[in-house]
Amino acid sequence: MKWSSSKQLDEKKLKRMLQMADEKDWLEYKRELKLFSEGKVVEKARDEFIKDILALANGNSHTIRKTKYIIIGVDNKQFDENGERVRYCVNYQAPTQSDIAKWLSKACSPAVVGLECEMVTYKGDSLFVITIPPTFDLHETTRELNTPNGTYREHTVLMRHDEHIFPASVRDGITIQQLKHLYRQEITNPPSIWIGAIVGGITGFISSQATIRAIESRAQENLVLVILTMISVLFGASIGMVAKWLNETRYDWRYMTWKQKIFLLFFIGASIAIYVIVIRR
Repeated sequence: MKWSSSKQLDEKKLKRMLQMADEKDWLEYKRELKLFSEGKVVEKARDEFIKDILALANGNSHTIRKTKYIIIGVDNKQFDENGERVRYCVNYQAPTQSDIAKWLSKACSPAVVGLECEMVTYKGDSLFVITIPPTFDLHETTRELNTPNGTYREHTVLMRHDEHIFPASVRDGITIQQLKHLYRQEITNPPSIWIGAIVGGITGFISSQATIRAIESRAQENLVLVILTMISVLFGASIGMVAKWLNETRYDWRYMTWKQKIFLLFFIGASIAIYVIVIRR
């Protein structure tokens, strides 16, 4: 098996993606990508390609932190005898990273930063892979996109849910932008989990001093100090993790099914009940 060097995608990860039953919010398969005809750009095919990239870059409330992929040269329905998607070698002209950056700069704002493309060889077949890292912005069209499947107006925000692409509503756009802003804050500021762990550790270390005063053995004293401090670190980290989870869940609430909402409310109620019981003891 021949495998080309790849910055973003290793062979095992590509194999797992080729074995997935369906496309995902963050993953799209294309049998072919014929963007050029006799050396010239096919405008409708190019606009369709731009639409796919923008929808993945924007994503939805569940994919803000995920890297997205477009894998060209694989069937989006048929599988071979090994349970992998049928491959179609990309032996025709593919766009360069410069081409894609130029097309996007003239079709959307803000720019999609960090996008990479590469040709990889998997089991003798050349596949063209587009990698779209998580972005901090909501990308909207700055011109009309004319695709084989329809026209999208200027200032349209495209989003993706499962394998479907559609214009985002104002409410969806605001939600996605808020989550992207939250993600930017997580990157630039210390994670709440670590803050909780540090604060919990310091608090536990101080409070444990009073607990161990009655212990006569120095070895036992040190052991109790370490154990109580570690428990406090874990407790503080769990509080930070729960706070982060609740902050993210409040945006995901309206995308949940009624069963997921009931389970979530039951989980929160049970956690509060357990916490109260432990505190009383």
